Amino acid sequence: MSLYFQSLRSSSSGNCLLVRTDTTTVLIDCGLSSMKQTREILSQNIKNPKDIDLILVSHLHSDHISFYPMRVIEEHEIKLKVHSGCFDELKNRHFRSYGLANLKVETYYTQKFSVKDLVIEPFEIPHNPYFLTCGFVIYHNDKKIVIATDFRDARNVTDYFKDADFIFIEANHDLQLLRQFPNPNSRFHLPNPKTGAFLSEVITKSKKTPAAVMLGHLSNERNRPHLAIKEIKTAFKKTGIDDDLKVTAAPPYQSSEIVEL
Repeated sequence: MSLYFQSLRSSSSGNCLLVRTDTTTVLIDCGLSSMKQTREILSQNIKNPKDIDLILVSHLHSDHISFYPMRVIEEHEIKLKVHSGCFDELKNRHFRSYGLANLKVETYYTQKFSVKDLVIEPFEIPHNPYFLTCGFVIYHNDKKIVIATDFRDARNVTDYFKDADFIFIEANHDLQLLRQFPNPNSRFHLPNPKTGAFLSEVITKSKKTPAAVMLGHLSNERNRPHLAIKEIKTAFKKTGIDDDLKVTAAPPYQSSEIVEL
């Protein structure tokens, strides 16, 4: 039985990632701009949104979860899961005056839990100090994928990424473009060189090489897909990693290709 990954949206304007098997469907984040867009994206990529078993929230920034998607999530009676440290703030930040009384919200901790045939392990990553943020290791049989965006420092999380079959990771900005278009919030995100160095470290410490790496959450103004991919490939070349390792960048406003493991 295969494991599938697809980025449905990935940028500073909105994030929504799909992980599924033949029996299980999980979304990582649902930070879309309107109810209409949320309905369209879900219906285009999932036959019946009611078949979504869980929407897992990495953190509470509005490009990862927000009020309008939660209205749609409530309509379809989809379960939403946030870190226990974010539960109270979710309501304070995103419910507005509409109560979302029928929204099904559960909490997770940094411990493994199961969703049908998937095992999910959340782990904390350093992002904005005011927003607890998590990445996720997802296991299915002998396959392992790692998903992590929105973090400023990759130290201390290497072990979660080792021996992955697929990695989805942030490569947020190009340093030269950042100098041209300064943004103080960029300090909360990984630049291309740090992502390349971190991936090189992970792969050289792993017993196996991932089948593919996809770069996500690229800044629309301060990055370009070809720049991010080139930076990662350059880092791989310096450390002797096989140039055949597939590296792609998730489109900001469209769905990516489907990765099958």
